[in-house]
Amino acid sequence: MEKHITNEVLDNVFFGDGSLRDIYILDANINDWQKLIDWLCLSDWGIEFYIDGQKNTNKIINVSKIFEEKKNKSVLMSIDINSVLVNCHFFVEDEIEFDINPKEIIGLNEASYVFEFMIKLSNIIGKEIILTEENLPENPLVTVKTNGTLFIHI
Repeated sequence: MEKHITNEVLDNVFFGDGSLRDIYILDANINDWQKLIDWLCLSDWGIEFYIDGQKNTNKIINVSKIFEEKKNKSVLMSIDINSVLVNCHFFVEDEIEFDINPKEIIGLNEASYVFEFMIKLSNIIGKEIILTEENLPENPLVTVKTNGTLFIHI
């Protein structure tokens, strides 16, 4: 059932239990990853890459090179969306996964930023996106359908 963003949504989606929330695009491929990188490079958000914990000053635009780098080093992309950090570790090529700290979702505005990011990303990639508790993709808290419809499962 589609719902508006309310305090009930904050309490049931971004509750503080010490774990992160994950945003997933399942059944992804390298082209989906490249669409993501291309889109982010055009955005106004602050995007930082870290290689083995060190900030990378070179602009990274080729996702194949990111996964090649990932074979020997840790890679983190951090996106600052209005003070909400959305992090991506490039775990596997067939699943795009981001994590967010629910402690950063201090109000309805921050929740809205996360949901808007998900809707825009779904539009760019053309695939359904889910937000779950950490490491629980089989139990979505929020789903964005490919038509941009946001469903909050509470």
